[in-house]
Amino acid sequence: MLKGLKRALDRIYESRALELTVLKFHGEKQDFEEMVGNLLDNACKWAKSHVWVSAGRCDGAGHFEVLLDDDGPGLTGPDRAKAVKRGQRLDETKPGCGLGLSIVADLAHLYKGRFDLEPSPQGGLRARLNLPAA
Repeated sequence: MLKGLKRALDRIYESRALELTVLKFHGEKQDFEEMVGNLLDNACKWAKSHVWVSAGRCDGAGHFEVLLDDDGPGLTGPDRAKAVKRGQRLDETKPGCGLGLSIVADLAHLYKGRFDLEPSPQGGLRARLNLPAA
């Protein structure tokens, strides 16, 4: 999808000689969609009113990073560690089975990437997904 949009914008803005860079995940499309989908679902589930998503190159080693922030209640340090363990549900009042974040962690590890949960500058939770770029 992004490649097609890039091609269209390259044509539209050809006279400006802009350089548009689309970062591509070095892995299976379905795995990337699974990771980002789980993180978006989690952020939407807990947000009060906003979810922010950003992505960009994060180091010279050929990795990129996806950040998802929400303005929800966030998690304490110990709860952030528990949340990524398979089957861990910290709040039974929300729908889910406790697998989403552990799937993200497992897939990130499989691709030699990183997945971290941390406090968000927006007040809630930040999910930081670091993955190899193609």
